[in-house]
Amino acid sequence: MIGRRNRSIAAALAGLALLAAAACSGPDEDTGATGGESGAPAGDREVTVQLYQAPRGFSPLLASIGPDHLMEQLHWDSLVSATADGEYGPRLAESWEVSPDGTTWTFHLRDDVLWSDGEPFTSEDVLFTYNVYANPATGSAYAGKFGTVTGAAALADGTADAVAGFQAPDEHTFVIQLDAPNVALLDELVQPILFILPQHVVGELPLEGLADNPFFREPTVGLGPYVFQRWVTDDQVEFAANPEYRDELGLDRIFTQYVTTDVATAQLETGEIDFAQVAAPDVARVEGLDGVTLHRAEGPGVLALHTAIDSGKLADPRIRQAIMYAIDREALVEEVLAGEGKVVDTLVHGPAWAMPDDLTHYGYDPDKARELLAEAGWDPATPVRLEIVPGQRDRDTTMTIVAAQLQEVGINAQVQPYEAAQLSESIGNRDFDLLISGYGLFTIDPASMNARLTCAQVGGANISAYCNEELDALLQQGIATTDQAERESIYAQAQKIVNEEVPIFVLYVPNTLAATSDRLQGFELNPSTVDAFWNAAEWTVSS
Repeated sequence: MIGRRNRSIAAALAGLALLAAAACSGPDEDTGATGGESGAPAGDREVTVQLYQAPRGFSPLLASIGPDHLMEQLHWDSLVSATADGEYGPRLAESWEVSPDGTTWTFHLRDDVLWSDGEPFTSEDVLFTYNVYANPATGSAYAGKFGTVTGAAALADGTADAVAGFQAPDEHTFVIQLDAPNVALLDELVQPILFILPQHVVGELPLEGLADNPFFREPTVGLGPYVFQRWVTDDQVEFAANPEYRDELGLDRIFTQYVTTDVATAQLETGEIDFAQVAAPDVARVEGLDGVTLHRAEGPGVLALHTAIDSGKLADPRIRQAIMYAIDREALVEEVLAGEGKVVDTLVHGPAWAMPDDLTHYGYDPDKARELLAEAGWDPATPVRLEIVPGQRDRDTTMTIVAAQLQEVGINAQVQPYEAAQLSESIGNRDFDLLISGYGLFTIDPASMNARLTCAQVGGANISAYCNEELDALLQQGIATTDQAERESIYAQAQKIVNEEVPIFVLYVPNTLAATSDRLQGFELNPSTVDAFWNAAEWTVSS
């Protein structure tokens, strides 16, 4: 079997150059120019940071993609966020408490925060923003997140103008009233982060279709430490220190630059870039660079494949199980990640009490895959696209290997490169077969699966459109009780369903790897890759 594995991987890698060529057709790779029209930033208080895909803009209402989220983390801010310790920490909300019956969450807001135009930040901004998120008419991808909030359904069906359960009793207090307890509410506010919008600016825009409003391409007001200034190119964005930020900042400007991981590693070596996500195959090279520090943490998220279950092509669970058996995930971790990761058999992989012992392990078994495909009546002529936005070498290599291994069991799989905007359009049109994505904070609370797998989130974060009423009921029970033993029993059942139904094809849990130049000081690695800029307000440059 080892020989078969190695031949499969070798054959797949032989075709990887085609995907690499597609990635290279994106941003210019000769200079990666940043910091103005003609080259790297010359100022002493400026840094250049990598985005691993081309960004679209700053609309937090749209389904999150990594580079947009990273830029939004510089420009906007949120009530709470995930910290480097894998916990929930304060940001605009300095504290919060929950009522004894679990139905009232009260957030106490900072009183020293101003928008970048000098207007005060108040609870009215939070009230406005959360109503915008909860309103499907805005195009919000996250309207389904608020199902337990009192009055959210009335706003969604048009019988109310606002969510009754969102309340701002004074300028620095925001209250969320629930119809039923939700012990995992913080998780819903963090995955993805619900950034706060300026009511005095965005409130003047039409609510209908707000998510796609041109304002979010070039926002004029922000709340984060570094606010948008201009698109230098489609791949390069300039941010300036927020003059009204609540703390003293150590930088004048930050430039984000889209370059592939290969190019970013080279630019770390030449000093053209100060931060980069690191592909696992480049770890040894990065560790050998002078003036560069490698940061490593166990990943809280997953790298996974997603299918449009509602399109029908892969709707049969036996086909999805076959795909899992066809992929040598252990070999992917060893060969692609150089051991920088692990294999898990369901989306949530922590905490330990939420992981039952009797889950099916999808080990590499191509014969079992062929058997399941035959049972399901699979037609080997059916084309299956493996969609990817190229540019991250470990993901590019993974998709090429997966395509070859699926072909070995009779699935006509072909890698299809896309631009980020094209892939977003395919998701919206429900026109995708197997797209690759990395995301998640699946180690703090098992309720983190709710956003990806509940029926209410179809059309939002549940891009697979998986809907299982039994699972929905269990997940609702799981957030409605604080009894640990009861939650453990509930999530054992939920995990079993997810494990057997395979609504998402979890390939592996990659370690979080990043590198910084020694010039950039104060950087602290967040295990969540999309939260890499979470402490940008603390960054400085060495003299």
